[in-house]
Amino acid sequence: MNTRDIWQWLGPLAHGWRAEDRLKEQMIVLQWGETGLGSLARALYVDRGVLHLAVASHVVAAELNLLKGKVLARLDEVAPECGVTDLRFQVRAGEPPRAEIAVPSPTTAARRRARRDLPLGLPRDLRDAVSEVLAWAQARDEAILAAGGWGCPRCGLVLVKVEGVCPTCGIEQTKVQS
Repeated sequence: MNTRDIWQWLGPLAHGWRAEDRLKEQMIVLQWGETGLGSLARALYVDRGVLHLAVASHVVAAELNLLKGKVLARLDEVAPECGVTDLRFQVRAGEPPRAEIAVPSPTTAARRRARRDLPLGLPRDLRDAVSEVLAWAQARDEAILAAGGWGCPRCGLVLVKVEGVCPTCGIEQTKVQS
């Protein structure tokens, strides 16, 4: 099977699964830092219009729940097309607090570069959605590296500084950083 055959069935399959809509639905997770609430909660994922957030304690969850209307209004300001209608909180008290790394929005040039990196046979809507996600992922990786993170030489995964071992390959950071 050659690549042309793959895109003949992959495009309609992705369209049938509404892949573009599902990718766009998750964009607020990447834009969560722009809300100004990144120090209180970490966006995990969106499921059927509900944004799931990780918080450090029940107190933070209760406070954000009381301010839910204001948080949803702020989400509409940051990403009007996000479609988030509710919030759910997951208390993750056992995790050490992570330093927030600000991820700037991708530039127009970065978006164009991400679009060029994709195969040409993709349907336009899918290509637009995937290139946007790819541009944000590349901006996130650049921000992590700028904050002292490191990249695994085997799989390419970019990890924050406190992660000493790549969870995919098992390569230790000290062996990578000479």
